[in-house]
Amino acid sequence: MDTGNNIALLDNPMNLVEALAPYAHSVHLKDMGVEEYEDGFLLSEVPLGEGYLDIPKMVKVLREAKPDLQFSLEMITRDPLTIPCLTRKYWATFSDLPGIDLARTLVTVRANKPAKPLPRFSHLDAEQRRNAEEENVRKCLAYAREHLSL
Repeated sequence: MDTGNNIALLDNPMNLVEALAPYAHSVHLKDMGVEEYEDGFLLSEVPLGEGYLDIPKMVKVLREAKPDLQFSLEMITRDPLTIPCLTRKYWATFSDLPGIDLARTLVTVRANKPAKPLPRFSHLDAEQRRNAEEENVRKCLAYAREHLSL
């Protein structure tokens, strides 16, 4: 189970967690930030608690389904991914994906506009990127201890 990858496919992450929780064997736990751009939206891993996903609810649903489920942190410190869902090329492999999924996703993106632009890291040197990665992981671990009992 991954709590954020499916957003790029216009899935609702909470719906996925609720549907697949009984079948999960492990979890890549991450929070996501989104930001609109002209061809769709940007998608970025952000420290737990700083994105728009309801991480406490996701963990609760997963634990209720599988109390002994193993959680691992997935915190990738990188520039946001571009999800060009408003381009013809994006839809080449999604001929049967309902338009309602696109509409719902764009409504979600617009409703969860970040207070500041999503972070970019490609301009940093290697040491600065390592420091940023370490800081993000520390924030995630603190959040997991304080809010998720993990």
